[in-house]
Amino acid sequence: MIIFLYGPDTFRSRRLLHEMKDKFIKDADQEGDSLGIVDGQNATISEINEKINTGSLFTKKRMVIIEGIFKNKKTTIFAELLGILQKVESDDEKVIIIRESELGTKEASLKADAKKLFNYLLKQKYVQEFKFLKDNSLLSFIKKEAALYEKDISTQAATEIVKRTGGDLWLATQGIKKAALASNEKMISLELIKEMTTETFSEDIFSLTDALGARNKKLALKILEEQYLAGASDEYLIAMLTRQFKILLQLSEAQTNKLSPDKIALDLKMHPFVVKKGLAQARNFTSAQLLSYLNLLLKFDFANKTGGSDIKTELTLLIAGI
Repeated sequence: MIIFLYGPDTFRSRRLLHEMKDKFIKDADQEGDSLGIVDGQNATISEINEKINTGSLFTKKRMVIIEGIFKNKKTTIFAELLGILQKVESDDEKVIIIRESELGTKEASLKADAKKLFNYLLKQKYVQEFKFLKDNSLLSFIKKEAALYEKDISTQAATEIVKRTGGDLWLATQGIKKAALASNEKMISLELIKEMTTETFSEDIFSLTDALGARNKKLALKILEEQYLAGASDEYLIAMLTRQFKILLQLSEAQTNKLSPDKIALDLKMHPFVVKKGLAQARNFTSAQLLSYLNLLLKFDFANKTGGSDIKTELTLLIAGI
């Protein structure tokens, strides 16, 4: 069985991936011996093949999660992986989940073998594209998220969260969580949202990258600690820092091409405020530095998924090393 999850809404695809992984462990593999996780960007075909075909003494079923395979630089891996998948697609004892975050907008730029793999995955029975939620779908998501904390939320309050977070679900869910835990009232009101989510999350991430760019380790470490004290998770901080450094890399390249801020905002479909703030930050980094930070964060993300690292310590060391 092959499952393909792709699209720019990384929050919902990541959440579904976690749900499927947890259900597999609960129902079929309590020891975790039959679960394999592959860093697709850096994997070799032999590593992927080994993960898929390694058996367990305790369960016939096997789940393998491959993330970021389309970022792999090995030219032959896509054709080789396609061959492996074609052999196991009808095997119900093997569940192969491929998750990709960027393909919602970049499939047209894939090279021939990668394009063949992408088209093959699209034809599978279990495929889900995660586009960004908008309008009523976004408000509905926010109301369901509040219900997870046994809370209701007014339409005005839900709309305010969208306004303050730009519809970013990583930010929105953190805001809902913070508001839900701050009051014993059943209803999350507009007033509570204004009090608890005054654009603090996005501003703190800007502040953290500002401090990193200025090489102000003391301030950056202070902001990081404040984020943890405010309830931010490892996953959230990795996701938001990755998002922010991706934005800065895009802006850095746009600056190199000498585009105006208005043109950049239009081309990259970013809010003018984000562009203005980000351009000032991007000047503090070289493209090589931004790529280096992004690669480190990708490693942290993989380590976080496999439980192989203390993420808070890793982020602290990253900041200490600037």
